[in-house]
Order: sequence, then structure tokens, then C-alpha cells
Amino acid sequence: MSRVNWISRMAKRIIVASLLVSLAGTGFGAKEEANAAERQPIKLVFVHGSKQMSLNGKTQQMTTPLPVVKGVTMIPVRTLATSVGASVYNDSKGTHIDTYFNKVTLNVNMRGANRNGRYLLLPNAAMRINGTMHVPLSAVKLLWNAGYVYNAQLKQISITIQPEPNVAPVAKFTAPLEVMQGENIEYEDLSYDPDGKTVKPIWTGRKSTYFEPGVYTVTLSVYDSEGLSSGVVSQDITVTDEVMYSPYEYFMRYGNPGDKFVLDGKLMNTFKEVSTIESKSGRTLYMSNAPERFFGEGLLYEDTLNDPSRLFLHHRNGSQERLKLAVVATNKGEESVKLTIGNRGLAGPSVSALQFGSAAVSRYFVPSQPREIIIEPGASINLMPEMEKIIMNPDEGFSGLLDVDMDGELTFSTMALKEFTDPVSAVFTLPELEKVGNRGKFFDTDQYIEVTEKVGVTESKLRLGQRGPAMAGVDALTGGMTINGGEYGAVTTIKLKSVAYGTRIILNPRAGIFQGAVTVNGKVVSVPSGGHVKVGEGALLYTQLRPEGAAGLQAAPAVTIQYTSPGASSLPILFVFLPASDFKS
Repeated sequence: MSRVNWISRMAKRIIVASLLVSLAGTGFGAKEEANAAERQPIKLVFVHGSKQMSLNGKTQQMTTPLPVVKGVTMIPVRTLATSVGASVYNDSKGTHIDTYFNKVTLNVNMRGANRNGRYLLLPNAAMRINGTMHVPLSAVKLLWNAGYVYNAQLKQISITIQPEPNVAPVAKFTAPLEVMQGENIEYEDLSYDPDGKTVKPIWTGRKSTYFEPGVYTVTLSVYDSEGLSSGVVSQDITVTDEVMYSPYEYFMRYGNPGDKFVLDGKLMNTFKEVSTIESKSGRTLYMSNAPERFFGEGLLYEDTLNDPSRLFLHHRNGSQERLKLAVVATNKGEESVKLTIGNRGLAGPSVSALQFGSAAVSRYFVPSQPREIIIEPGASINLMPEMEKIIMNPDEGFSGLLDVDMDGELTFSTMALKEFTDPVSAVFTLPELEKVGNRGKFFDTDQYIEVTEKVGVTESKLRLGQRGPAMAGVDALTGGMTINGGEYGAVTTIKLKSVAYGTRIILNPRAGIFQGAVTVNGKVVSVPSGGHVKVGEGALLYTQLRPEGAAGLQAAPAVTIQYTSPGASSLPILFVFLPASDFKS
């Protein structure tokens, strides 16, 4: 059916459906802000004859109801201590219940008590009941900054303990005074918070090693959970002229996943290719990457899908006005279709294509909660309403990767729109934009590669991003063949069945700069952890470590890696496998 006839036929049947579903973190570079909770009074509620109590509104279970001795209600000390975060301990002087500001000492069967060095006389003696120290209810006013109310009708006792002032945390650390270049530096963070709040360290100048001689200043300050800061402490570290390890040698020994370093790119290319068994299947790929730079409102790509598929979007605003992207799914059939949106990663707006291309991949690899949508015959829906908030200024771009499953045929339309244009209303009236680069539909795009040999015995490599013949597909808007040379939007799963202990796996670009992400045994690794990596550099992905206590002949576990080419990165890339023997001291 022609596009014109379809517009005429469906003009009266378009259902405007806006699915107002939010997805956290879709905007690139969004700032996270957290406000510390205000210090609030602590409220304890007991009921005579009941084992239940509540602490700040949360119900808890006691071992026994509150005991009453000669008409006096007794309160368990440990319950009070827990509520205010006090430590409880015993010594020759008695039982101590200590916070930073309030230190109480009690003795069994004695009315005398000590609070912050001051002797107090309690209305009744402290008692040990069922193995637990108790104090009379009225003593809470003397021993803590507290008060209580008794409701005789409800037999309810409400104790309110006022919060103590917040105490600033203390910053403290140790580090060596002198190291060699490439020597691993051990820091010991000895910071603490006197009143027990969480401590967040803020370092400046700290590095795990240095590769140039000189004097480097490292500083540390810490914040507690309420935002109160310590003072700043510092220490100078002198790096001598002596070299222990080069950057490559150091990161191969001490690096973390995502660390990047300089290496001999030409040497990487000489390593032998590993033996593999390979197959292709999986999702149909819908690729909207052309024109990568668009210049106004219009249809970027449109195609029909009726099986498990993946959408890859990568575009930049080349106009002088603010524009957005939208994907509309339309049911042109006679029966309703259930659409399920699975894993997805959206990123932008940003002027850096490397950034939004890699961020989309990183987010896609984090499992997403599925969304199910029923699309009635003749209806169109805005597939990802959260894209409405991703408005691109001139020269800013967007990248997206998302899995879709459906039990019937749907038409997907990718559009560039002005900021306030409704996608569903515009889907049948937009002009088709000129094709500049790659777009189209590609079948059986996902790859499964099983490495049949043991890796880590000798240096070896696996090439990805342009593996074999380029992916060929069909452009539905022109009817012509299209090529996806970088395998963008395809997901490759590599199964390394035998990986020797000590093996290092690194990623090395072969044609330019690269910034993306992979998963290693299900864990997302940013490649690299900061910035990008280039031909003369590598990024560490994984080290096959021998578990503590593992027998010498125990087989090393398999390693599974997932990879997809991030938009804007140069391809191909190499996965390089380096044996432990290369890095023995």
C-alpha cells in the first residue's frame, strides 16, 4: 500500500496515545543531587502488655512486654541504646551506654548513675531483668535528652529523644613518603566520624602510581551522611628517577577494569587469531543512522518489523533550531499487537558523539524492566516518551539502542521534530529527509563466537567491529541495498571456555579512537573508565584471577563477554589475550 493511500485511509483512525513513563537517567551528563536528611527526634512507642513496639513509626518485636516492678515501668536499656546509636559495654565500673555527647554508666540494683561525669540519683534502681539491664521509665529524662507521655486509655508510653548535634568527621590517611616511577602506592584511609555517620572521602592528587619524577601532593577531606565536612589533610609523595614499571607493565599487574595505558599497537596486530566456532542469528536490526546530521523536521527512517528486533538510532542536529527525535510504532493490521520493550539505552543531548554513543551502549547493557504495550488496529503510539525531554540544540546529538518484541507486524517511524511537535500527530505528514549515510533493516545480526582453544597460553587476539563481510541489508524507503560496515546495533557474545589463570584481556582499537562498554561475566565495564582509547593504547577488561585456596590443577572458569559497536567510535577493535608469564617480576 502506498504511503499516500495509507494516510488517506488512516486519517480518521489515528489514536493519539501518550505513554507518560519516565526512565531515570536518560539525559546525558545529568547531575545527581542529594540533600542530607534533617536530624529528627527519635520516637519510641510501647504498649503495656504487648511485645510490639515502634521505632520512628516502624513496628518491632520485643522478647517480652515491658516489665512492671512494684508499680514502676522498666525500660530495656539496649532498646534505648539501639535507637540513639549508642555503644553498650560492661567493665568493672558498670554498664556503659555511650554516644559521642552522652555517656551513661549504670550499676545493677543501684539508684546511683553517672552521666557525662556527673553523679545522678535515679527514682528507682537499675535492674537486670531476664538478663537485660532496665531503667525506670522516669529515668529517661535524667539520662538522655528525652521526655515521655503516658496515655492511660491506650496504655501507651511514648518516649521522645532529642537528636544530638552533628559532629564533623575527621580526615586521616597514610601513604609512603617516597616511591619509584611505576611503583604501586598503598593508601590507608583512617578517616572516621566521631558520632558514627557514614564518611565519604574526597581525594585530590591521589594516584595508584606516578610515571614522572617529582613531588606530588595528595589531599583528603571527608563528608558525613549529613554533608558536614572535615578539614583537609595533605601529604607530599616524592617520586624518584628510578623506574619500577612502565605504564603498560604497571597496569597489567595492578590495573582495574577500564584502566587505559600506552602499548605497542603494531605488536598487538602480529598476534595470532584465536580459533573459533561462529554463528549468526538473533534479532533483526532496524538502523536509523542517516542522515546522521539532519537539518530540519522530517522522516529519518521507516520500516516494518514482526519478530524480535533491535533499534539502533544515532543522529546529530545539523540545523539552527532546537530539535528532538521520536520513534512512533503504528499497527496497520486488523488485530491488536502486544509490543514489549526490553533492554534500552538512551543518551544525549551532547556535542560529543563519542560520549553519547558510548553512554547508550553502557545503559543498554544494564538490564531494564520490560514494558508491555497493547497497540490496537489503526493506532499509533510514541514508543519512548522520555525522548520528548531530550531536546538537541544545534550540533548536539543523541544515540539509542533498544530491544523490541511483538506478536504481530508493526511499522516503526523515526523522525526529527521541532521541540513542541507531537510525534503521533506528525507521523503521516512529515516529508522524507534525504539519505546521506547508513540506514536499513538487517537480518540475523547478532553473533555468537565460541573460542575453541585455551587462551592465555601465548599472545593471541580476536577481531571485532568488522568481522568478515560487511552486514548487508535493505533500505525500505529506497528499496536498495545498504551496508553496515561497523556492525553497529549488533550484539556479539564471545564465550571463552578455557582461560588460563593470570590471563589479561585488553581492548585495542585498530583504526582510531574508541569509547564504549562491554560486559564481562555480566558486569558492565566502561572502555575506558574515562575519556577514550586510541590505536597506541589499550584498556584492561579482565584478569583471570585464581581464587584464594584454589587447587593448582583446578580448571579456570569460563569467561563470557558481550560487545556492541558504539556509535561514532572507529572500528575494528581487537580483544587481546596476554598470558600471565608476560608479567612475572
